[in-house]
Amino acid sequence: MQEVVAAGRGRSKRYYKFRKVIPYLFVSPFFILYAIFGLYPLVMGMVHATHFRDEFVGFDNFRNVLNDSRFWTSIQNAFMYTLGSVFIILPIALLAALMLYSDKADKVRGPLSTIFFTPIVTSVIVAGIVFRFILGTHGGVLNTALMGIGIIDSPIRFLADPRWAIPSLVIMGSWRFFGLNALYFLAGLQGIPKELKEAAHIDGAGPLQEFVSITLPLLKPIMTFIVFFAITGSFGLFGEVFTLIGPGNTGARNSMLFPVLHLYMTMFRDARMNDAAVIGYLVAIVLLILTTIQRFMMRDKDRG
Repeated sequence: MQEVVAAGRGRSKRYYKFRKVIPYLFVSPFFILYAIFGLYPLVMGMVHATHFRDEFVGFDNFRNVLNDSRFWTSIQNAFMYTLGSVFIILPIALLAALMLYSDKADKVRGPLSTIFFTPIVTSVIVAGIVFRFILGTHGGVLNTALMGIGIIDSPIRFLADPRWAIPSLVIMGSWRFFGLNALYFLAGLQGIPKELKEAAHIDGAGPLQEFVSITLPLLKPIMTFIVFFAITGSFGLFGEVFTLIGPGNTGARNSMLFPVLHLYMTMFRDARMNDAAVIGYLVAIVLLILTTIQRFMMRDKDRG
């Protein structure tokens, strides 16, 4: 009898220990995948960034990349596209969201939301091919339309003129991302209590004053989220450029050279793994600085 009791206690202890391990078994896939696809590349990237031909060189690779004008050109292009995203695409998206939010759009809000969301699920390859046809110099849809109504006399070299490189990408980005951002803004607008607007209307506030004093301040959290993704998306731009101007091409005078495209070409075309690893870390540092500044500015405004 005592042996049976002792055996039962032993099984209970083993079962208790097994129950303590079960939660760790459930969360272990995340940590295993993170270690394989996150931590390991991060560590190996730093190893490659500080070595050259299996020899430790410290920060010499960082100096080489920082002295490369192409790296700074890619950062400048990304920054210019960021400005276009923030000051052109996002206002268009906010205007579209305000139109969807109005009471007059109740019946068409669902279909229009679906239409707005369609570009983001369209393959970037398809989008690039279509916009190559739209922005083409000879026979392009946009040039043909502008010349047909007499706005321009000769075709604009959208994809060949450095002055039109970033605007061309902003045109494509407006089509691809304004609908998604409009839905983000619409979600933010639907979260604003209607009582506040009714109180402002009773106090005699006009539509503009209501928008400036109530809508914009309460949209600040969603706006911070959208601007953050606009910044990271601008510096991570790759597929749009790769398909718009073709593989191995960076535009006239590197006018369409972006950080991720520069990293890709350094790695796979030039076979310089060490410099590619450095570019990845430097882009991450730039993004960290920009997003920190953005969060500080938004926080500072809130305090004010």
